[in-house]
Amino acid sequence: MAINRPQLVTVVAITMLYLVGQLAVGTDPAVASLFSAAILFGLFAVFAGGGLASAFGCLNALLIAKFLLFGVAIKIMLLQPADSYLIAPVATAAVMAIGFFGLFVGTLAQSRFSCPRSFSLDRPYSDRMLLSFSIVLFVFSYCGYFAAMIPSTQGEGLQTGGWLGIARAVASLKSLSVVPPMLYLWRKKTDRWMTHPVIVAIVGWAAIVGIFSTNKQDAMEPLAFYFLVGFLRYGWRDIRLWGFVSAAVIYYGLIIFPYSQYVRHAGGREGTFQERATVIKDVFWRIAGDQEFRSTITDRVSRGSSYFGVTAFAPFGRLAMVSEADKLIAATERQQSFTGWETITWGFKLATPSFLYPDKPIFEAGNYLGHVAGEVGPSDTTTQISYGVMANWYNAFSYTGVLIGTPVFFALLYYWLRMFLGEARWEGLPTISVLWFLWLIASFQHSIVESTLSGLIPALLLPITLGMLCAMAGTFSMFLPADHVKP
Repeated sequence: MAINRPQLVTVVAITMLYLVGQLAVGTDPAVASLFSAAILFGLFAVFAGGGLASAFGCLNALLIAKFLLFGVAIKIMLLQPADSYLIAPVATAAVMAIGFFGLFVGTLAQSRFSCPRSFSLDRPYSDRMLLSFSIVLFVFSYCGYFAAMIPSTQGEGLQTGGWLGIARAVASLKSLSVVPPMLYLWRKKTDRWMTHPVIVAIVGWAAIVGIFSTNKQDAMEPLAFYFLVGFLRYGWRDIRLWGFVSAAVIYYGLIIFPYSQYVRHAGGREGTFQERATVIKDVFWRIAGDQEFRSTITDRVSRGSSYFGVTAFAPFGRLAMVSEADKLIAATERQQSFTGWETITWGFKLATPSFLYPDKPIFEAGNYLGHVAGEVGPSDTTTQISYGVMANWYNAFSYTGVLIGTPVFFALLYYWLRMFLGEARWEGLPTISVLWFLWLIASFQHSIVESTLSGLIPALLLPITLGMLCAMAGTFSMFLPADHVKP
């Protein structure tokens, strides 16, 4: 997609603002220039992906925002150099500049090729089909989530492959389950649209399951998509929604962040369902109701959040992913521990069915790279550390890997997704294109920023999983009345 003059002016203005701001607070000129180049190409990649109204544009925006835009802006406001607390600032800044240039090139390249329509799910859905899809997605995603937990709650450890692999793939869509019914009720022009009992029940259930999962993403993502659909209908200036979002941010910072960081080490991920539920309930209510205990836990889990150097910003450390990437880049540079194809082929091993490859890895390579960076103990084989694709490419093949691997990977990823979901965009109406727009964001907004290559390669199978759900929804829709919910 061509970048027009107003967009060009906007990108250049933002880039210059960041450059001047970094230099004003004492950032090394080389680092400031490289970070600004990364911001320039990252913003270009947003427009190359179709802008914020396009799924790929949004994903590119999340990448540049979570790696640099948010983090560097906070550093400037704190009057701290953007390279302070980084271990290898020049190398990290160079990886960011090369990587976001690659993202821009890859996004632009894939848009030049047309996709065959034979696999596309981007077709009009009737109201009855959308209702059917809502039911199928909710039932199968949550059944998949709980089914995937069965082995670990029976003392068999975390397993993968076979039916468990399918269950986890379907379970990854559970946060999206609030979106189709909201779009359905929007189509039907139902009163009390966001406060409809069905929607409130789904959001409440999702929040409870998120707390049970002990995972920050699972706890907050359903709320994020609930508010996102609300903004898409009512506009970004709706004061009511911003009020609820502000409350959700406070809820995350004061309760969910310390809770999730603490409970996983206090028994929340061990034992049977009942044992986990007991621990989770006790810890959650104690953090929510005991201010002294909450403050103690917050101070404890906030230690080591070094990029901002301010405890209050610790819950938002993942919005400065440049600091996480720096740890792997610095360790790789210092030790010259380039791993070659190891972590790239790892992803294809994960995607291989277990009956073909019984000894396939269980986890992605985040733990393996965590050992390279020295962030996990020698006996830790499960903790997954987030570094992102660009740092992963650097660890594999140095700067050459970032320069070649990043554009190739993103071009193939986006083209593959476009084959199934078409030009998923926000169109101002509750269309299927909007559903796929939100599905792509729901599925990749976290992993595309934080996962290793080995975590994203198996995600290429998600459109196939989605196609299976659509086929089941089509069959189920034949048993539904034509108009199940009335305004």
